[in-house]
Amino acid sequence: MKKKIFGLLLILALIAIALTNLVKSKVAEGEKMDTSSTQVSTEVNNKTKSGIEINQMAPDFSLKTLDGKEIKLSDYRGQKVILNFFATWCPPCKAEIPHMEKYYKKHAKKDHVEILAVNLTKSDKDEDYIRDFIKSYEMTYPVLLDTKGEQQKQYEIMTIPTTFIIDTKGVIQKIIKGPMDQEMMIKTIASIK
Repeated sequence: MKKKIFGLLLILALIAIALTNLVKSKVAEGEKMDTSSTQVSTEVNNKTKSGIEINQMAPDFSLKTLDGKEIKLSDYRGQKVILNFFATWCPPCKAEIPHMEKYYKKHAKKDHVEILAVNLTKSDKDEDYIRDFIKSYEMTYPVLLDTKGEQQKQYEIMTIPTTFIIDTKGVIQKIIKGPMDQEMMIKTIASIK
């Protein structure tokens, strides 16, 4: 019985490795990512107060980058913001990052968009590992460290990646739970005033 369980676990581990390699190879080849399971919330909530729902003012926060620079969400008023919560151990996050980087390099400036990636540092590895991860994925947009898990709690992040699309006034326009590809980012940002 133990041999059967061990064999089954071994097979499952090999399948997981194969799937991870498949995702990596598809992203590396620049193929379109399957976003069919990604949930996009566009429900309208008429509340104007600060909160984490559509049509609410995104809660302000201040977090530091790996090099100690303090970044405040409200400093980006006047720009659209892609506020992305991720972790280095999350396969869908890893698959999404090259698409975000391509969007950032090709479209962000002309679309007046800033990407702020919030690393869930409290539930992630140490800062040296995160620094190496950012370097290996060639991430050039700001990566903020949620070292105490305060923003994860405030934004009620249960699924990663989770992305809030925030308009130029600081109001949440869309919430996306799951990975996005570059095409989805282009269409989503184009739909925001």
